[in-house]
Formats: sequence, C-alpha cells, structure tokens
Amino acid sequence: MLKLLKVFGIILIPFVLIFIYVYVSSSGLVGNLPKDGDIISKQRPFEKSDLDQKQIFFGDLHVHTTFSQDAFLFSLPMLQGEGAHPPADACNFARFCSSLDFFSITDHAEGMTKQMWDDSIKSIRNCDSVSSGENKDLIVFAGWEWTQMGPTPDNHYGHKNVILRDLKNIPDVPIGAGLTGLDLLIENNLTPFLPLVADFPPESIDFDFLKFRDESYSIPFCDQEFEEGKECKERAETPKALFSKIDELGLEAIVIPHGTTWGIHSPPNSKLSTQLLDENHDPEKQRLIEVYSGHGNSEIYKNFKHTEEVSENEFKCPAPTDEFEPCCWRAGVITNNQCIEETGLPCEEKAENIREEFANNASGLLRFGLVENATEEDWKQCGQLKDAFLPAYTYRPNMSAQAALASQVRSENALNSFKLGMIGSTDNHKARAGAGYKEFARKSMGDSWGAKDNLTWILPPERGASFYSTGGLVAVHSDNLERNAIYNSLYEREVYATSGERMLLWFNLIKDNEEVPMGSETSLTTNPSFEVRAVGSYKQLPGCPDYVQESMPKEEIERLCLNECYNPSNERNLIDRIEVVKINPTIYLDDLSNAIQDPWKVFVCNDGGQGCSITFADDEFSQDGRDAVYYVRAIQVESDAVGGDPLRCEFDENGECIKIKPCYASGPEFDPSDDCLAPIGERAWSSPIFLNYLN
Repeated sequence: MLKLLKVFGIILIPFVLIFIYVYVSSSGLVGNLPKDGDIISKQRPFEKSDLDQKQIFFGDLHVHTTFSQDAFLFSLPMLQGEGAHPPADACNFARFCSSLDFFSITDHAEGMTKQMWDDSIKSIRNCDSVSSGENKDLIVFAGWEWTQMGPTPDNHYGHKNVILRDLKNIPDVPIGAGLTGLDLLIENNLTPFLPLVADFPPESIDFDFLKFRDESYSIPFCDQEFEEGKECKERAETPKALFSKIDELGLEAIVIPHGTTWGIHSPPNSKLSTQLLDENHDPEKQRLIEVYSGHGNSEIYKNFKHTEEVSENEFKCPAPTDEFEPCCWRAGVITNNQCIEETGLPCEEKAENIREEFANNASGLLRFGLVENATEEDWKQCGQLKDAFLPAYTYRPNMSAQAALASQVRSENALNSFKLGMIGSTDNHKARAGAGYKEFARKSMGDSWGAKDNLTWILPPERGASFYSTGGLVAVHSDNLERNAIYNSLYEREVYATSGERMLLWFNLIKDNEEVPMGSETSLTTNPSFEVRAVGSYKQLPGCPDYVQESMPKEEIERLCLNECYNPSNERNLIDRIEVVKINPTIYLDDLSNAIQDPWKVFVCNDGGQGCSITFADDEFSQDGRDAVYYVRAIQVESDAVGGDPLRCEFDENGECIKIKPCYASGPEFDPSDDCLAPIGERAWSSPIFLNYLN
C-alpha cells in the first residue's frame, strides 16, 4: 500500500504543481527574489606576524547563499527554512562569526541571473574592501559552482568550484553546465513547486520560488538564438568545454572537484579516471580536490561496487563483503525476512527479483520504495563505506581522492594522471562560511535538509540526513594574508584540508638539506626522507569575543552566529597520531587496492600540549623503481562532533551492526534538539608530495 501511495503521489504531483503554478502566477501572490543585505564596515582585529616564515591561514572555498536554487528552495517558510541568506551574510559570518582569513562564494551558475551575479560580485568587492594593505583581515575570492550530473558513468563529471584569482577580471555571467539534475526538472515545469512533496506546516506559504524559477530558467543560453541586447547564460557541458571557455575569457582560475563520492548525484560505479581522457582534465587549472566538506569525506578508496553491469544498461546485484553491503542485496534480505515473518517460509525467488529490480534502479528516486513496509532501520549499513571517517552518503569509491591519485591513463602515447592537492570546505547552503568552528546547531551549521520542528515528507530524505557535518576548512601556507599570495599557495598546492578544526600541519620532503613542502612534485633516485609536525586546534570558549559584540548588532549575532562564534581559549587539543599514506599510481584501473597503502605508517604521538613531530623515510623507493605519492593525516584525540556516528550502529559480539538509529531530519522520529553528537578524531589531510623515480 505504501508503495502504491508513493507512486500515486509522484503521478499526481506534476498536475497539482501545474494547477497551483497557474493559479499563483495569475493571482499576484508571487513575491520578490532575495536581495543582498548590509555588510558590516568594521574590520576584525588582526595581528600581523613578525616571524620571517610562512604563516598558516584558514578559509572556506565552497559557500552558497540563497542565490543558489537549492539553497533558496530550502530557505522557504513552507519548508520551515530560515529565510534568505544573501551574500552579505557570508561576509559578516566569515569576518565575525567564524573569523576566517579568506573565503569564496560559489553559488550554482546554472540558476543565476545576471542581476544575481552582479549583486554577488558587488557584495564580494564591498566585503573585501573593508580592510586593505598590510592590515587586511579578510580576503574574498569570486567564484561559482559548475554543477553537472550525468545519467551514466561515461558522461558524469560531477560538481566543480571555479575560483578566480582577482576581483577585476570578472566574466559577465558565470559558466554553468547547462541543464542537469534539479535544473532540468525545474526548467521543464516539473518542480516549480518541489516543496509540495512535503506536508505543509500551518504557517504561511511563500511562493517566491515561482518567481525564482521564472526569472532564472527563462533566460536562453548564449550559444542559442536570443534577442540582441538581452541577457543570456553561458554554458559548458563538459570539463573540457569549461576549461576552454575560461581560457577564451582570459580568466585565471583554479577548478576544484568536490562531492565526488556522494552517491546522490554520482551514478553507481562512476570513475574520476575517465576524466583523464579527451582533455576533460586540465592540470594547470584542476590542481586541487575537496576531500572533505559538510557533505562528508571523499578520501578513501575501497574495491566494491553497488551494481555489476552484465550487458549494456542491464545490471545484477553483487554479493556483500565484510567491508560493504550493496543496498540491492539488503533489499533481498529484507524481502526474505518479511516472508519468514508472515508465512514462516523464506522466499528466495522473490528476494532475487527485488535485488535485480533494485540493481537496475540503483540511482532512482524511489528505489527504497521497491520493498514495501521497510523501515529506515531495516536497511542498516547498506550502501555505506564502513569503518571510515564520516564518509559521504552512498559512497562511490572510484570517485575518491585516493582513486584519483592512484589512477594513470594512457592517451595518445601520453601517460595522464591527477596531481591534486587536498582541501576542505563546508558546502554550506546558508551563507555560513567556515561553520565548523563549534559543534552545534546541525540544521543551521550543516546542510541536513528537512524540518527544524516537524515535517513529514512523501519522499523522505532517507538516511542521507545522517551524513552531514558542520564542514571542513582549507589551510594555506603563505607569506602573508594577501590575495595573490593566498592564490599562489592554492595553485602550488601548498595547502591542506581539515575537518573543521584549525589544526596546524607541516609536511616536507628533505632534499639536499632543504625543505620541499607539501604539494610539490620532484624527481629522485635515492630513498626519500620526510618530516611532519602537527599542532592541535584551540579549544573553544562559549559565546563570542568582545570585538564581535562591539561590531555586530545583538540581533545579528543571534540570527547569524546563533550566539556562538569562533572564540579560542589558550588550551589546545592534543594530537593522537599521524598516519602516512603511500600510493604507487597505476594504469590498471579495475582494482586500485594494490596501488594504495593506507595506512603505510602510523606514529602514535606523545603530545604534551606542544604538538607532535616525526620523521620517516621510504627505504624501498629506489629498490621499487616506481613513482610514488605520499600524504599524511594528523588526527586529534577524540571529541564530540555533529553527525560523528551517522547511523549510530548497535553492534553484536561479532562486530555486526544489528540495529541503527539514523539522525533523522523529518518525520515522527525527528528530534530537533538532537545534534547527533558522537566522538570522532578530528583531522587534517596534507596535500601529497609527488615523487617521480629517475631511471
């Protein structure tokens, strides 16, 4: 019955949407799109270092305002959203709430009008100009998100943030990926009122999304016929086309893949390595990868598949392993258990049919509805990467950072590979740049969608709401807090990622008695030696510092900062251990397990409050005679974090997950006071050092 209701609801929804769209459009109920707010003109106190060495600065290069169509949709009152969060909010939050050194606004290009883009650039320039010269307290980079979602692994390229060097050479409009995913549905009138898949709360209903849709998706593309003097949208449907347009416009930009392993928009069995072909990777632009965000960790590679292709567009369900259980397999287990409970007899044939049906609908919106009367708890850990740090939802292992670093592809007598530095950011959709400074308010500081009080969805957010955190940060080693210096460090990959904590991390190769920093590529014949130093982040005090109280209105501190700011004490968290990962890139792409040693070495730290320093060597490099990639993870002593244990498994004596308690975002089980705190080892990931073996 539940399955029939869901199917009926999906069939009915487009007709209801069209009726309401016509009614509302003719009734004058449409409101105005969100406008930018006021930027606070005071700068944050900033102490310039007098040390003659590079400093570490922290930023967030992945922030959405309600100029992004998804952020705008979920800000609506009918979805119990917070309301508009314009670019000015991102500025004020970064400067005073999270106390960042730099950030970028990366709204989805596909849904932006020229007016939105112009307003955003104006706000970014105003924010950046609050401070100047040697007393710069905050640098703001212009950028956008190129949001592509292909239906098959062969034409799926994923999401990429474009970060521009300066604020002078700005394109007239950002370059989007055309119409994919949500944008395709919106443009075709199928979701002008996507919120109708939810029960309305009793408060007022906001129809502004209709105006958003009308203004944005009625604009033609620049490569189509359009009226002279009118607005058009730039599009590039592949990474190759994106890189080409960036060059045509004379822009200096870094392009950063992100959310690569997130199964919400990546088809099963997608591979980043396919982008090494046909010039869909540009090593001069694509120099970084976002390994961690509020949408989870995309670092780890494991050899598993959600489905197995037996012929073109026909799939079967692979058997589970100790590390991974496909959801198609779990669908059969649930079906069989239901038969035993109802009749006392198993039904293996029915279970196999469900597995096959699920495998052939593995990325479909209604796949979990194929098993009637199944609860969220019935699905247990299926589809998820086990025993990993905060993995992305419905994990795609061949889209991971490790898979990228391990992959080589031969093309036209050239050997192509990824040389990517590691960064973290938030992917926050409420303009809260650097939201992970304290672990609280998971619905505001993270992107867990659903209700803030209680809201029942016809199409529930499944367990995906459990896999959101407060997000990460990017740290750069730079001579000073200056735009070109920060950008140059990003380009040179002298950067590292954190899970949100402001840990200090150095990772160097020692070559000819000189330090070669993380992100470098060099050649050697002798065995390499390395040094690592890590210092834990500052523990936080409650509330906000005095300068915030003096600069921001009380109401803004409450609305935007939620009365909690970055407020460091004098005490640091302790470093628990340092892990080293070694990768030997390979052209054999079916299974990369033998190319990746994780961890290759582990060093337990005796941190007395001053951090942890280690040295190590690879005594097999010259003997192996192979290129190698090395990076490190510095891991703090465990502390509570939002969404720290996504499914909250209850294990039996054999270590099997026998029961889960997801961190719900809606429905009768949803508890708005539950921040889903659990202990984790907050961490930092260095950018790799790339060693080429000289014959």
